[in-house]
Amino acid sequence: MIFSTPIKYAPITQIANPLLHIASPFSGKVLPLQNHPIQLFATGVLGVGVCVKSNQALMLAPCKGKVIKTTQQGCEFVIRAESGLQLLLHLHIPSEYKKMEKLIQHSVGKNTVSAGDVLCYFDVPQEQPILGSMVILNADKLGPCYYPLNQVNAGKDPLITLARACKL
Repeated sequence: MIFSTPIKYAPITQIANPLLHIASPFSGKVLPLQNHPIQLFATGVLGVGVCVKSNQALMLAPCKGKVIKTTQQGCEFVIRAESGLQLLLHLHIPSEYKKMEKLIQHSVGKNTVSAGDVLCYFDVPQEQPILGSMVILNADKLGPCYYPLNQVNAGKDPLITLARACKL
């Protein structure tokens, strides 16, 4: 059962009146959230979002905002963007790599972040499965959302585009 309407692909040039592009915190191939191995994400219970299959365990802040919560051994952040969006950012890596000795860089303890700040970066071999997810927690107040690209670069490309005005 799907709880939230899945975000669909629409080429960036075909989205009429895009209002907000949310930068990708991850680099890699974009997939619908239903591909997430954790059912809580895949069913849309938490909200609408997308996944990125990556070969690097790196997560950047997609926007300027306040860090509300950090969990999952530093692999999950909730950020309240200046726009009012509440974003859940999750890096799904094998548990044996969620250790201090595998940590290259981290933002645990920060209260605010700017777009492009490193949230977490773990030393994980490229052959290991790495999946990054971005979920909009307060999506019930939004209009249509799309993922405009099939492949994204962290901090450079939009991962989610909002297509019409909304009141947050």
